Amino acid sequence: EYRISIVRGAPEIIVQNCSEAMDEKGEVQDFDKYHKERLQARVNHLSSKGQRLVAIAVTSKELNTKRPPDSMILLGVMCLVDKTRPDSVRCISQARKAGVQVVMVTGDKIETASAVAREIGILGPSSDRSVVLTSQEMKNMTDKKLASIIPRLSVVARALPSDKSRLIRVAQGTGEGAKVVGMTGDGINDSAALRLADVSFAMGNGAEVAKEASDIVILDNRLSSIVKSILYGRTIFKTIRKFVMFQSTINLSSTLIVFIGPFMGFDFPLTLIQLLWVNLVMDTLAALAFGGEAADPAFLHEPPLARNQAIISPSMWRSIISNGLYIAFCSVIFLTWDPVLAMFDRRIPAGDIPMDKNDLLFKETAKIEDVGELRVQGGPVFLTAFFSFFIFMCSFNAWNVRTPKLNLIENVTKNMGFIIVIASIFLLQILFCQVGGTLLRTVPLTLREWSCLTVISSLVIPFDLLRKILFESEGLRVPYSRKRYTDDGRIDIKLESTSEVDSKLD
Repeated sequence: EYRISIVRGAPEIIVQNCSEAMDEKGEVQDFDKYHKERLQARVNHLSSKGQRLVAIAVTSKELNTKRPPDSMILLGVMCLVDKTRPDSVRCISQARKAGVQVVMVTGDKIETASAVAREIGILGPSSDRSVVLTSQEMKNMTDKKLASIIPRLSVVARALPSDKSRLIRVAQGTGEGAKVVGMTGDGINDSAALRLADVSFAMGNGAEVAKEASDIVILDNRLSSIVKSILYGRTIFKTIRKFVMFQSTINLSSTLIVFIGPFMGFDFPLTLIQLLWVNLVMDTLAALAFGGEAADPAFLHEPPLARNQAIISPSMWRSIISNGLYIAFCSVIFLTWDPVLAMFDRRIPAGDIPMDKNDLLFKETAKIEDVGELRVQGGPVFLTAFFSFFIFMCSFNAWNVRTPKLNLIENVTKNMGFIIVIASIFLLQILFCQVGGTLLRTVPLTLREWSCLTVISSLVIPFDLLRKILFESEGLRVPYSRKRYTDDGRIDIKLESTSEVDSKLD
């Protein structure tokens, strides 16, 4: 009985361990150094064109898991052409515009990996300072040295599974240089690296172990799906920020009203049921309104956030504090300023008091005797007006929160839920006031009173637009930085405006 083992692997390893080779006639010939060098030159030539090569040999010796046996018989070298997908170049370009550094970690030969990376745009021209490493070169580096190279690293060839884990660990690092690392994988050996990454992607046709270890499974195995996940991730994060900003503004303003009220001679003028409606507007309805925001491709032109980036940014704090103070200030003025009180004064002049004391209009308005009592006790008309004023102003502020730009209606039609929810708040508020009665402590308001409330409460919009013009450069244009390394190692940063960015968006 004659037993043989078939061995396949990297040509530079298999070929060197072969002492004989089989020719085209199936006869075994001596395989000396000259023939090995000729074959290796041919392998390098094909690898530089991005083709994958696998050497196949046979041996009758016992196999060793650490290294292939010596004196094998080379059967041949197979050339595999793995064509890149048409959208790969576009996806790599979009990822780079989003500030994402793409690194190819592959088991291919360094010539093959470099050729493929250059074809899809991971590697730039020869003048680019991108770094290409092999597994052995990376093994000889300290973590500190590797960390200094990672910002320019583009390709790791002949990589081992342990190399992926080390790359993730070093890139995550500590301090300001710590990066958010994403890793793709499809094999069992990738599971350790997938668990270690901040965000891990498994291929849909990959091993089940890899899928279980990953955060996201890419069903179509396309790089474009990863770019989309970045876009939708940023959209969700921005939506959370909008909701937090909207909710915090209402909380700040209502807290200030409650705190300042006793010093100004009034208590918080909303009942418990009215406060429940305010909370519904602030929480549930606001979440529904902002939750449907569309994924804007312009988000891919913004730089990524740092690992330690706070949920509430300095710009958000400025918006919360300024708008919260403005709403509180307007509410205090509404409750204490005589001209505002007079707008909702339905007192009947003494000469116009009807003979019939049961007249409905008289019964509703005769409760208020003078403006001073109106301020202290709060008549039903005035308290209904303030209730609607506070809801209207908070709802108008939702338009300010929705976008950091001056154009408040930009892309609003892509989120029809926002329009429907805000419109529903206004309609329900009017309905509650018109038919709420004693349950909601409201009385019907006239068309003139509703018009006055709408105009006064809408002033929060021009106030916030002025804030954006004065303090937020993002309100006028959104610059983003394009970073590249010059020949002398310095970092050159170019700023581009939103209009320039949009014209280049694929």
